[in-house]
Amino acid sequence: MKVLKKYRLIILLVLLQYMMGAQTPITLSEAVKISRNNNPKLRTEAKMIQYRQALVNTAYTYEPTQVSTQLGQFNSTYFDTGFGISQSFTLPKVFKKRVEANLQQVKTAEAYLKMSETEIRQQLDFLFLEYSYLISNEKLLKYQDSLYNGFVQKSTIRWQNGETDVLEKTTAEQQQLNIANQLAMVEKMKDYLLVNLEYLINDGQKYTPLVGEIEILDYVVYFDSLTTLKHPAIKVAEQEIEVAKAMTQVEKTALSPVINVGVNNVSIRGTGADNEVYNGFNRFTNLQIGVGIPLFRKGIRASIESAQKMEDVKNNELLVKKAEIYSKIKQQYILYTETSNQFQQYEQKALPNAKTIRSVSQNQFSNGQINYLEYVMLTNQAIDIESKYLELMRNLNNTIIDLHYLTTNY
Repeated sequence: MKVLKKYRLIILLVLLQYMMGAQTPITLSEAVKISRNNNPKLRTEAKMIQYRQALVNTAYTYEPTQVSTQLGQFNSTYFDTGFGISQSFTLPKVFKKRVEANLQQVKTAEAYLKMSETEIRQQLDFLFLEYSYLISNEKLLKYQDSLYNGFVQKSTIRWQNGETDVLEKTTAEQQQLNIANQLAMVEKMKDYLLVNLEYLINDGQKYTPLVGEIEILDYVVYFDSLTTLKHPAIKVAEQEIEVAKAMTQVEKTALSPVINVGVNNVSIRGTGADNEVYNGFNRFTNLQIGVGIPLFRKGIRASIESAQKMEDVKNNELLVKKAEIYSKIKQQYILYTETSNQFQQYEQKALPNAKTIRSVSQNQFSNGQINYLEYVMLTNQAIDIESKYLELMRNLNNTIIDLHYLTTNY
């Protein structure tokens, strides 16, 4: 009975470990969709929008209401009391300019969220591409590994029979070790990508990219001077200009007058101006209206000037960002053109050559025209061509992903 319980516990632990380590296949489009709601950076950007929205109504902040009292001989030698309340009001256009500035801040936060979404999409594109490249590369390495396994076995037998020296056996074993190390690195790189995918999606689940062997991404490369205007980074720079303009208008409102309204209520004891005698229980009320005019404007003018300088800074940043995006698009287009040409050459010439080398070497080895070492070396040449072909495909896809991002062609 104890043995049975022990086995049940072991089975339960194995099942739990399997469930905790289980990974759900996920497509690129699904990963993009889930990340928009769960990615930590995007969550932060979304909360920043909420924060900016909550700040909009802070534009309607009034000066504190002033409540005062007077006690003593302020009307005559008798003790009198007085109470007053006053409030300062700014002109409606001041509130309007503040609201406009706060709303521009909201739009800026939204632009940053859009830019972050585009960046996360680019990272996911790279991740899924790299995972498919590793799968294809792993397939080639496993084929090489199978060749060297046979080579090692045959070299060992030949060495034991005295048909060859130890150099052939050692070389075969070293090549096998190199392939094993490369396969181990591929496996670790896949694990690395899975950890990064888990972070980008961030929904508490474990996923594995649902991809096959690497293929060329579909994309028609086209761009002009207007293409750069679509990029989220340009939208952010343009929005920051609008914020700077709105802040300049807010600074200018400091030149607007302030309306002061107050009410005072006082007592009088003794003979008043109307020759009536008052005992202090009688109360007299008056209304005060005043205008606050900023006579000393040096500081205000300096604030306005600095805000205008900030507009210039943001305009320059926009020009720099446009030039930067346009330059990067041209650079990536040059890389795309050259890599595409090399890829086509490999596809049309080198890849058929690799297939020919494989086929002919296989036939020659089967017919006894070449030995196993020569067969392995020839096959490795073919595999090297196929490996470079995969690398070119990977580089071409990387360039396409960069162009997707730079031209926002999703």
